[in-house]
Amino acid sequence: MTTDTPSSAHSLGTALNLATHRDQLISMLAEAAEVEHCLMCTYLYAAFSLKQGIDEDLLPDELSAVKRWRAEIIAIATEEMLHLALVNNLLIAVGSRPHYRHYNFPATAGQFPADVAVALLPFDAATLDHFIYVERPADADEPDGETMQKLDYSRDMNRDDLATDIPGDYRTVGELYQAIADSLTPLAASLGAEGLFVGREEAQLSEKDVFLPGLCTIATEADARRALTLIVEQGEGSAVCLETSHYARFRTIREQWHALEARRPGFKPYREVARHPVMRAPVTTEERVQVVSEPALSLLDVGNSAYFLMLRLFALMSDTTNCLLPRPAVMAQAMTLMHAVADVGVTLTTLPANPDHPGVMAGMTFSLSRTALGYESPESAAWLIAERMELLATHADCCVDALPVLGQLAHTLREAAGAWRQAHDAKDYGAGFASNPVPALPVMVQAMQPAAEDDDKIEVAHGENGTIYFHGRRCVHSRHCVLEEPDVFLANQEGEWIFPDKATPERLMRVARNCVSGAIRFERRDGRENETAPPVNLVRMRENGPLSANADVKLMLADGAEENPLRVALCRCGQSKNKPFCDQSHIAAGFTASGEAPTRPSPVLEERAGPMVVTPLRNGPLDVRGAAEIITGTGRTVDRTLSVRLCRCGQSKDKPFCDGSHRAAGFAADGRGA
Repeated sequence: MTTDTPSSAHSLGTALNLATHRDQLISMLAEAAEVEHCLMCTYLYAAFSLKQGIDEDLLPDELSAVKRWRAEIIAIATEEMLHLALVNNLLIAVGSRPHYRHYNFPATAGQFPADVAVALLPFDAATLDHFIYVERPADADEPDGETMQKLDYSRDMNRDDLATDIPGDYRTVGELYQAIADSLTPLAASLGAEGLFVGREEAQLSEKDVFLPGLCTIATEADARRALTLIVEQGEGSAVCLETSHYARFRTIREQWHALEARRPGFKPYREVARHPVMRAPVTTEERVQVVSEPALSLLDVGNSAYFLMLRLFALMSDTTNCLLPRPAVMAQAMTLMHAVADVGVTLTTLPANPDHPGVMAGMTFSLSRTALGYESPESAAWLIAERMELLATHADCCVDALPVLGQLAHTLREAAGAWRQAHDAKDYGAGFASNPVPALPVMVQAMQPAAEDDDKIEVAHGENGTIYFHGRRCVHSRHCVLEEPDVFLANQEGEWIFPDKATPERLMRVARNCVSGAIRFERRDGRENETAPPVNLVRMRENGPLSANADVKLMLADGAEENPLRVALCRCGQSKNKPFCDQSHIAAGFTASGEAPTRPSPVLEERAGPMVVTPLRNGPLDVRGAAEIITGTGRTVDRTLSVRLCRCGQSKDKPFCDGSHRAAGFAADGRGA
């Protein structure tokens, strides 16, 4: 029966039994994967339900707070995706396939312990309390949401001598992970370390595949314990990282909510979206809202189909036999679908769900079909994926009036289907095909309109001893060219304005090296060496302006492309119309940021050069990997690092370093990552 006091925790008679054989460990990990997956979906549903405009009965400061909460919840959901990926890596490591399935919402009794209730609900006060309750440490005294309905039951059998996998109970998610971690040593002792970790490490996902900081492969018990510790610390926290845990972050949102509610009792940050939405006709008398109204139903159909196809692509990336396309191309397609699901999820909250529920808006249901996630063969995988993408593109086209961005999704899906058909038709699936891989497809993001072709063209001026290339849209007008070689670069002149033969190749090389944005590049034709990467990778802070990098830069763009400039100026004011590049918007915006940040203690790097990978994160900072010396405008060293995140929203209190302010500011920009 439903408890009268839903805030009371289910009482456990005994602790969760440890796994005594491999299948039991795999079963526990599969349940952990389902928990993480379901939490991710419930957090996203809640974030989608938040209001987004001043015209939705929000005051300006309330809207700012709600935008912060939405960004924070999505960031937490992204970390749940990281946890899901880590659990799946551990599943692969012990010899299983990854587990991307979950029961359809709402979860019914027995799927999880009584206290681990998961449901799709609007982000009201009770839902927030429930999120805090689910993420709580074992010793925290937190009430569950007052409207949460939970049955009082136990799954425990108090037997540890069975070959059948019998799920047990746990009070917190952290206890489940503790039992998994405690099972590793005895299993490694009985099976042997090499006998326990028998899976192929190359089948696992890593940060090279998807930008989820902390995602690592697992090959040993120590690797597994590090991954499990990270999951628990990000969720419930620990003595060293309590304030950054999901538990602490949700509690901060609750404190801010209470403060706003005290100032205006009518404060309501969420839309009236469906509680327990379903797509299929419900077969229970319990509370459900079936989405039947148009265009919500058709849009939900596209969203759920995109979601399921995304999961199949995730699973395929770990199938080292049946995946014909390069993993980066498959990941780009999966991320395209992920962003489409988010677009659909938000739009659904503005559309009526069902005439029998007046005033109730629809919502994403994250429904899965019975279809297996895997494929029988490489040929069938390529054929079925292409077929499904083409069908989904047709349905997306039919929903363009409700959500115009689906037109771009349809176009991208047809391109992706073509890539899979090309893979299917290739006669040689081995070295011949690998030598001509299908290029990664662009990730569909809500991008600003691209510049007209003329605005983004590269001007070319040929001379006797070399060629000057000028990329006008990248120019930040530092004016080294027109001041140092005024006879070569004739400023403010119509028509032809660059004359390479007016200066020696050495002087033109100097001008090119001084061009902080990389807009000017000089290619010699006199047999002498062209510009090469510097002996020290540098990231220079420009006073009230951009970050300029001079290195062997590998710039990872949002559309899946990669650029390799030696010099580039990157926006750090957050206002550029050409992100991630600076376009001088900092001037009109009145952006102020010192070029003379204080020096941080840092050791001299053993290797100061080499590739420097710069990845603009979606709605987040610049992630810089590889040797880098961050210097002031005058050349003083601020920091030496092999991995750092640099602010590009303009809001950090610790510039040039990211301090998480982009979340509070609601910063939005194309980029990679979930």
